[in-house]
Amino acid sequence: MSGLPSAVVLFGASGFVGRNLAQALSGRVERLIGVTGGTRTVPGCTQVVPLSELATLPVLPPDTVVIHVGAFRYDSGRFDLAQSDIVLNNVQLNTQVYHFCAERKISEVRLASSVAVYEAGLGVMDDAVPVDLNAPPNPNEAFYAWSKRWAEVIAGLYAQRFGVNSVVFRLSNPYGAHDSVTLTKAHVAPAFVMKALNDDPVFAIKGDPMVERDFVYVGDVVEAFSRSLAWRGRNETYNLCTGHTTTLQDLATTVLKVAGREKPIEAGKPGAFGPAKRVSTSQRIREALGLDFASLEEGMKPTVAWYRLEWERHGFNP
Repeated sequence: MSGLPSAVVLFGASGFVGRNLAQALSGRVERLIGVTGGTRTVPGCTQVVPLSELATLPVLPPDTVVIHVGAFRYDSGRFDLAQSDIVLNNVQLNTQVYHFCAERKISEVRLASSVAVYEAGLGVMDDAVPVDLNAPPNPNEAFYAWSKRWAEVIAGLYAQRFGVNSVVFRLSNPYGAHDSVTLTKAHVAPAFVMKALNDDPVFAIKGDPMVERDFVYVGDVVEAFSRSLAWRGRNETYNLCTGHTTTLQDLATTVLKVAGREKPIEAGKPGAFGPAKRVSTSQRIREALGLDFASLEEGMKPTVAWYRLEWERHGFNP
C-alpha cells in the first residue's frame, strides 16, 4: 500500500477494532504504537503505552497519523447505570486524543464514530447531509450518541484551530474476531454467534426479530481505515457500512447455518434495539476508497471460526 505513514498511534489498540487494525498494519508501518486503557501488550504493535503514560512517548515523525478507535465499553447487564460513565469516559478520551495531536503537532486523524449520531426518525442516514445537532438522537442510545457527536464536533474545532485533519468513519454494527466473549458485553452480531455455539437448546432473540440493522464485517472496517492512511489534508465524514440491512431473524439464521448448529429461534424478552429499521448510505465510501463489502455469510465464516477457537482455548464449551 503506497502512502503509508512511518508511524501510526493507535488509540484503543487493545479493543475489538483496535486489535484487528494492529494485526492488519503489523509490518506495514515502521512504528505502530498502541495506546490502551492499561494493557501493555497488543500483538502487532511495536510499542504499547497505557493512556496514563501517553506523555512518555518520544518525538514522533512529522508524517505520523493517529487512529482513534477507542471507546468506553458498557455492560448491557447494567445498561441504564452505565449511561453517565459512557459520556464521562468517551468525552474525556476524545478530548485527550485531540489535545495530544495539538501538542505533538500531528495533523492527521482517522476517527471511529457511529451511525448513532444521526437524529431519530430518519428514513435513510445519508452521510452527504450534515447531522442536525438540534435534533435529538434515538432516546435509548442518547448518551452514547452524544459522546460520538462530541467527537465529531471536536474534530471540526481542532481542524479549524490547530490544523488537525480528520477523516471520520461512522460505523454500523461491526462484527468479527477479537470482540467480547462475554455475552452481556458483546455487540448484537457476536452475541448471536455465542448463542449459536453455546449449549442452550433455544436461540432466543430479545425483542422484535424483524428489527433491521446494517452489519459490517470488521475486515472491511480495517480495510477502510488502512486505505485512508494515504490521504492527507482531508476533513470528511463517511458512513462505514454495507448499505444493506438484515433482520435479526435472518442474522440468527445465517449464524446458525455458518456454525452448523440447529436450534429453534424464538423471540425472548423485549430488548432496546432503537428504531425498527436503520438504513445507512454507503455509496460515498465505496467510491472514495474502492471498497467492496463482504456479505453477512462471508464475514460470519471467519467470525464463527475465531469464536470457536477462542472458546476452546479458554476451556469453554460452545
